[in-house]
Amino acid sequence: MSATEGYPAQFFDGQTAAKQDVTVWIEADAIVIEIGRSREVWTYKEIIRLPQTGNPQTGDDIRIRRRRHKGATLILSAPAAAKLRLAAPELFDGLRERRRMATLITGMVAGAGLVGAALFIGVPAASGPLAAATPKSFEMRMGENFAAQITTIFRPCKGADPAIASLQPVLNQLAETGDVGYPIAFQFVRMSAPNAFALPGGQVIATSGLLKLLEDDPDAFVAVLAHELGHVKARDGLKAFYHNAGLGAILEIITGGSGVAQQVVMLGGQMRQMRYNRRQESEADATAADLLIKAGLDPAALARAFIAIQGFSSPGVDDNQAEPTLDKKVLGWLSSHPDTSARIEIAREKARPASASPISDEDWAVITSACKGSND
Repeated sequence: MSATEGYPAQFFDGQTAAKQDVTVWIEADAIVIEIGRSREVWTYKEIIRLPQTGNPQTGDDIRIRRRRHKGATLILSAPAAAKLRLAAPELFDGLRERRRMATLITGMVAGAGLVGAALFIGVPAASGPLAAATPKSFEMRMGENFAAQITTIFRPCKGADPAIASLQPVLNQLAETGDVGYPIAFQFVRMSAPNAFALPGGQVIATSGLLKLLEDDPDAFVAVLAHELGHVKARDGLKAFYHNAGLGAILEIITGGSGVAQQVVMLGGQMRQMRYNRRQESEADATAADLLIKAGLDPAALARAFIAIQGFSSPGVDDNQAEPTLDKKVLGWLSSHPDTSARIEIAREKARPASASPISDEDWAVITSACKGSND
């Protein structure tokens, strides 16, 4: 096979919740994965490192996947992570990705022409045309970087990989059925306020607070995610990002031109600003209802989610851990979702008996345990 040492690792294929124990070899230009009797080769050029649930410098596991691959994740043990750091340091310093994104931005701005010029002097109407002119591959990379930066503000739920693997097939099915247009990359983060949001390029994030609030209603939780997939399909996250950031902030975030602390401040500002108008929210609701109906679910589940979140009163901080000093009222899901009462009634009007549940009781038990680990 190879003169290099094999290391144990864990592999999730992104299509099922099954975890597979595999062996990997860290070669000069690729990772070779032995999965049963088959082998896969992941070159370093196509690998991205997912947001950390630990720190490879201190010996914790890391997660990687192939770019544009639907959900397949490889979890490397500490020895394999240390070997990878030596073989492919560019995966850890972020320089390669920042250079690629800077190049893409330069080409995008040049091609955007008058539309781009209008945007960068602050004309809101330009955000839609520029989003339409943005290559999806660029948007996906932007979203990956944005998601990674957000995890410097809110910690990912450590040990959530089995839960994400249980949920990923549902997200993949909804995205495929609804022709969303992007592979969905999902993660849980720790925040007591119930929240979910879609970033550019298919990145979807839900908080531990949302999972806790809807623990007894898996269909309502899926309905919230279906709503976020509506925003993904409409590229609303990209439009909002362009509308509020401007070229200077985009370049700062993507190229890392400022310090990490400054990036966190900018991202916090963007999260406060990432609000959708009433038309966008109505369209996302309509898309969610369509996705739920095609999945055999009752669209009224979205109304139940609205009601539960509307009744939420901000509790104490999770596990006595201090949260970032961002305004929870601003970050709360309904704060950026207007006309809640009217939308509840519209969702109820579409009610129909559910013919299936997208998540088994066993998988839901795994999902709801995502942020309950003692190490979170």
